[in-house]
Amino acid sequence: MTVFKALRLYPGSMKPSRRVLHTAAFVAGLIAVSIFIFPVSLFSQTSTFVAPGRIEGAAPALAIGTAATGTVSELLVRDGSRVTAGQILVKLDCRPIEADMRSREAGLAAAQAAYDRTRNGPRPDEIAVGEAIVGYSQARAEEAQKALERTLALQEGVTVTAARVLEVKRDARITAAQLEEARARLSLLRAGSREEDIRRSEALRNAAAAERDAARARLEQCSVRAPVDGVVLDVLVGQGQFLSLAVPQPLLHLVADGPLRVRAEVALRDLVHVCTAQSAVVSAEFSPTAVLHAKVAAIGPAANPRSLAAATADNRDTDAIPVILTIEHDAPALPIGASVMVRFEPCPSKT
Repeated sequence: MTVFKALRLYPGSMKPSRRVLHTAAFVAGLIAVSIFIFPVSLFSQTSTFVAPGRIEGAAPALAIGTAATGTVSELLVRDGSRVTAGQILVKLDCRPIEADMRSREAGLAAAQAAYDRTRNGPRPDEIAVGEAIVGYSQARAEEAQKALERTLALQEGVTVTAARVLEVKRDARITAAQLEEARARLSLLRAGSREEDIRRSEALRNAAAAERDAARARLEQCSVRAPVDGVVLDVLVGQGQFLSLAVPQPLLHLVADGPLRVRAEVALRDLVHVCTAQSAVVSAEFSPTAVLHAKVAAIGPAANPRSLAAATADNRDTDAIPVILTIEHDAPALPIGASVMVRFEPCPSKT
């Protein structure tokens, strides 16, 4: 028995029973819920829509620059060149830095030699010379001492004068002092360099090495190298162009190797129909036969102003959500930066 049949059982002033009213209210509630929920759920699982997009590399394009100031002397790549990590792309004329580099290397060599001399101490030949001086001094001291003994054995005022005695005593003292000096010098030679002198020489050597490394780093900046394997998108400088840190500018753009991807701009009203792992078909007007199959890899967390024009949709939504899609490996190649249209298939069922 339907609700309307139940109500017709109470003609005129007869009022329906409380049970009938409750049944009618329950049925009406089910109808209202089905109107608002069922169509939306059904639409989200079966609808498709399109959004504009652009072909990108595996990562955003890299703007390659330099921290050196100089004139471009060599351009070793051009648009579309494939490069490997570490390959030289652009060379600058940095002859003043090269001269400074040679000066720093010479200073380091001198500091290293001074450090080695201080650390190694006296050579064996120098110690041998010190030993010879000690022997010579000792011989003179012994001779002076014997002369003094002979002089003191004589009778002063009879066989020797007082002046001669004083002279012999002086010679004995001088030769004895020279012997002690020679022995002390030999002891210093055998002890080697002082620890403080070694540390000072080492510090001077390290400072010279740091200055050399700084000059080498400046010279290295004159050769711009590729940070990763990839393809040169465009070269923005020419041979003979002067580059300065006062006006920094990129030399070229490089995109790293890797699978291509698509960046689509989905209108806010279509965001409810996007989910991860969702399939999509990518097509380009300039190549109707190049149809790519892709899947949603990431959905942007924030809305951004549109940067791509939607050819098949109105522009009521000025903001859009970026959606990144990965392309199948065996898909035909499309140029990076090409504008495409992305047709999103229904989200996969959650059951």
